[in-house]
Amino acid sequence: MGPAVADTTADKARTVTTEDGWSLTVTKTAETLDRAPSLDSDPFTHEGFASVKAVAEITGRGSHPVTGAAVSSGYQIGCQADVSSGLTVGLGLSIGPNASVTISSSPSVSVGGSASVSPNISTTVKPGGITTVTFGTKPVAAARAATAAEQVEIKVSACAGPVSIRSFATATVSTPAEDHSTTVYGDPQWL
Repeated sequence: MGPAVADTTADKARTVTTEDGWSLTVTKTAETLDRAPSLDSDPFTHEGFASVKAVAEITGRGSHPVTGAAVSSGYQIGCQADVSSGLTVGLGLSIGPNASVTISSSPSVSVGGSASVSPNISTTVKPGGITTVTFGTKPVAAARAATAAEQVEIKVSACAGPVSIRSFATATVSTPAEDHSTTVYGDPQWL
């Protein structure tokens, strides 16, 4: 068995021009995903280690000064079916006397006992959901800033069915005239 190789995804970038003339670029780069078997061996637990880098660049000559900017990155994590309420396995047991009276053309009375054992399994399956997890946020103090996270554990428990993840990188810029943000997304992957 050879060494594990991380899945890589394509770098993505988006450039927008703000209302007052600044050019804002956000780039998602250096993304990898190492899937791993869950340490608890639970069939409803999914685990992996993700890396992603986000870069923001502000260029051009805007009509108003930049008063603030930031770059952030992380993942959106989707679970198909939530079974977090747990699984209950048990036995139902009933023992006791019983009596019945039948009225017909000839009335009768019956007395006896009964016992029964009934196994049961129950759970509540809820629709899954999507959770956004930000790995890091960095203020843009000059024209360029980056935030990188490497080999961050992503673990999703109590999820029946597939877990999908999608990376994101967001850049924001503020001026006296406008607040502007733009986001670029990675390709969805199975965890």
